[in-house]
Amino acid sequence: MSPPRTFNARGVALLDVILAALMLGVGLSVTLSLASQALRAEQTGERRLTASWLADEALAMVVAVGPSLYSQSEPTSGYFDPPFDRYEWVLDMNQPSDWGPWDVAATVTWQDRSGPMSVRIATKVAPRQGDIVDDPFDWKPEEPLDREERQWGADDESGLGSEP
Repeated sequence: MSPPRTFNARGVALLDVILAALMLGVGLSVTLSLASQALRAEQTGERRLTASWLADEALAMVVAVGPSLYSQSEPTSGYFDPPFDRYEWVLDMNQPSDWGPWDVAATVTWQDRSGPMSVRIATKVAPRQGDIVDDPFDWKPEEPLDREERQWGADDESGLGSEP
């Protein structure tokens, strides 16, 4: 009969250490991969938020100037000033009728790691009344206004406005 085999504890401990190191390596690689994807998603979200703010700024300029005057005097595409010079903008403006609101859309594009990205915001902008006809630097009353006569005039029926 052969002698019974003895249990070798050193071999089992080495196998436990190898398996633990393998599991730790897999866990760390998964964790680092998820952290990298989260960082990329955060950067993309930050760029998309910046592009949304820039598109809103372009639309606000159309509202401030008026769509009719803006379409005649301002550019409808270009690049933003630094530090936003990586973003390009385009305004699409359409007036469906003479008195109706304008259809205005601002598109902001930029280059990302995954390729070209864009944000588009569309809205309607009412035409400003009097933009073309009125000259804001030549606003004068049609007839001169005499404030003293209006306050102390002789036409006052109560007698309070005239001196005795």
